[in-house]
Amino acid sequence: MKAGTRKLLNFLFLLLTLGIVLYIGLSGNNMEDLLEALRNFSPIWLLACLGCWLVYLVTDALSVHCFLRRQGFPIRLLDSIHAAIVGLYYCNITPGASGGQPMEMYELSKKKIPIGYSGSALAIKFVCFQATLLVVGVIMWLTNRAFVIEHTEGVHWLVILGYVVNCFSISGVVLMAISRKAVMWVIDKCIAVGVKLRICKDPDASREKWTNHCSNFLNSFQMLLKHPVDLMVQIVIALVQLLAIMLVTVCIYHGMGLNEASNIGIIAIGVLLYISASYTPLPGASGAQEGGFALFFSGIFPDANLFVALLIWRFFTYYLTVIVGAGVTMAESVHGIVKK
Repeated sequence: MKAGTRKLLNFLFLLLTLGIVLYIGLSGNNMEDLLEALRNFSPIWLLACLGCWLVYLVTDALSVHCFLRRQGFPIRLLDSIHAAIVGLYYCNITPGASGGQPMEMYELSKKKIPIGYSGSALAIKFVCFQATLLVVGVIMWLTNRAFVIEHTEGVHWLVILGYVVNCFSISGVVLMAISRKAVMWVIDKCIAVGVKLRICKDPDASREKWTNHCSNFLNSFQMLLKHPVDLMVQIVIALVQLLAIMLVTVCIYHGMGLNEASNIGIIAIGVLLYISASYTPLPGASGAQEGGFALFFSGIFPDANLFVALLIWRFFTYYLTVIVGAGVTMAESVHGIVKK
């Protein structure tokens, strides 16, 4: 299947899930109540949601930017942000976020960043963010135990399953990052598949090229582990990024004039929702994210406010990234055509 066809199918799937969510929300709520909730929403808190999204985007780029600068590459922050936008865009439109990392590495390669180093930067970003997510989730769960139990009753097994899947994925990336044998095994398997599919014409040359990338990847990753200050910088960036995306729900809650639930409690539920739904192998975890939000926050946002909150939350945590990413990639394509 061609890349353009796959992308079209992914977009159609996203539109389908959005249509289902809109149908369920509009048919299950009074239209006047929905309009009233929208009219009462504070524009200031809407701008705060936008600010949270911008912080999330910049910190996503900053993780890779700091690592590459530390490795001696004079990349501009603007270029790192551009690569991050493209990476997040493809993460959100491909199943299991499988297209984000390769596309971000491709964008960075245009800035003369070797694949081994950009791959190492993305692996470290992934491990630091996921580890921070899981640790924060445990802390939030324990410190807000009564609140969490009240709002996850009957669905706590989803959180536990999310922990299992995320721990497995982190372990796999760490193993790849510290074991040369593991990386070479993957390279050999990929080359063997490429030969069978007649994609790889010269297996020896391909093995040599990817062995060099592998050496760069492992050396840069292990160099970071020897510098705890640099590792702490990555963890702090991941913590700020996680907090930024979680604060979107807090802003929506206050934007609706609600004040009964605590901010920490809302963040705790948001973190556990992220853990339990992010591993879903669908573009943008569509369906799981919307359904999870409705389940986890049903006791926090009353009546029609829940559906309005869901739409605003999903826009700032997902659709805005897709819209901006699509605009950037389209502008880049047009620029390439004009340049040719």
